[in-house]
Amino acid sequence: MRKFIYRNNPWLIFIILIIITLFIMTIDYHGKMYLKWLESIALGVFSPVSRGISLVTINVKNYLGSIAEFERMGEENKELKEKIESALHENAILKEKLIAYDRLKRLLELRESFSYEMIPSLVISREPGNWFNSIIIDKGRIDGVEENMAVATHYGLVGRVISVSSHTSKVLLILDQRSAVGSMIQRSRDIGVIKGTESNYCYMEYLSQDADVKINDIVITSGLGSIFPKGIKIGRVVVVKKEKHDLFQEVIIKPEVDFTKLEEVFVVKKIE
Repeated sequence: MRKFIYRNNPWLIFIILIIITLFIMTIDYHGKMYLKWLESIALGVFSPVSRGISLVTINVKNYLGSIAEFERMGEENKELKEKIESALHENAILKEKLIAYDRLKRLLELRESFSYEMIPSLVISREPGNWFNSIIIDKGRIDGVEENMAVATHYGLVGRVISVSSHTSKVLLILDQRSAVGSMIQRSRDIGVIKGTESNYCYMEYLSQDADVKINDIVITSGLGSIFPKGIKIGRVVVVKKEKHDLFQEVIIKPEVDFTKLEEVFVVKKIE
């Protein structure tokens, strides 16, 4: 057998080469079909896995992107909040400045209307235990304040100074029952006296039955006496009662000043 193989070795090699050639030719003609078949199998097997990997990759990418976007939005939101708070703070400051400017403007207008020297003051406290009776202001003797000087705002009369120290003064409000202010009905020029009632209203006393008094009449200081200069607004008439058996009318005045919101006042000095 071995002798046959050795003896026919060239022919055997030739046959093997033919077989290999035929196999290659077969693959060349039908390879595409085989490859498509293999590709189809591979796609069928690995396509779901590939889709799953793609979906996971996309979701992870989107998740990471969302986190980054959320952090960015959080930073922007923080910056916006800081800007809003800063704007609100600046707006509050500007609003206070406008209010102060308006008060100063009214004060200057009042100063031009009357021949008075005015000492601007701040209300620094109220008398403990009594909200309406008196207030303490931050101007005293060294500022030129003296007892019995009138105190007002641009709205109207507040009261009078009843005690003075070096740097502060005590002011009795017109709402106090101990207060008495010479007054006048601006329209009719009828004279009376304003007395406090321990409330937000005052009485105007000593108006005779013949006095011409109407609702909404403006009441001003009459200038009689040495304390309150003439022409400072006090308030408006809100109630008028006439009883035949009484000598005087009962008249109630609502002051122009809101005594619960006093912040700035001025002490009025007559020019001598």
